[in-house]
Amino acid sequence: MTQELLHIGTNGHVLAVSTDTGDELWRTKLASGRLFNSVANQDVCVLEHEGKVFAGCRGFLFCLDGASGEILWRSDLKRMGHRDVSLSVAGKSVQTSSTQGESGVSPMI
Repeated sequence: MTQELLHIGTNGHVLAVSTDTGDELWRTKLASGRLFNSVANQDVCVLEHEGKVFAGCRGFLFCLDGASGEILWRSDLKRMGHRDVSLSVAGKSVQTSSTQGESGVSPMI
């Protein structure tokens, strides 16, 4: 039986938690790779799709392996600024807004 995971993005990290036990299975620190554009202490928007976890944080996009948390790739989203990132794929979308303190997940119709 495959374990179901809940992916959480917070404080510059992405975590996987077992939905059955609440145990943390992995934790990945997101790093921008730039000294003055740290993603530490930043909100993280996450979206799971086909075994991958996509994480948007402060103008950066990360793709993680959903089972291990390994960062598969990172995009600097050049010329897009360093703000919140919203994600959408295959009928799912996630938006976050730290300036208004609101966030939401909505199925796309």
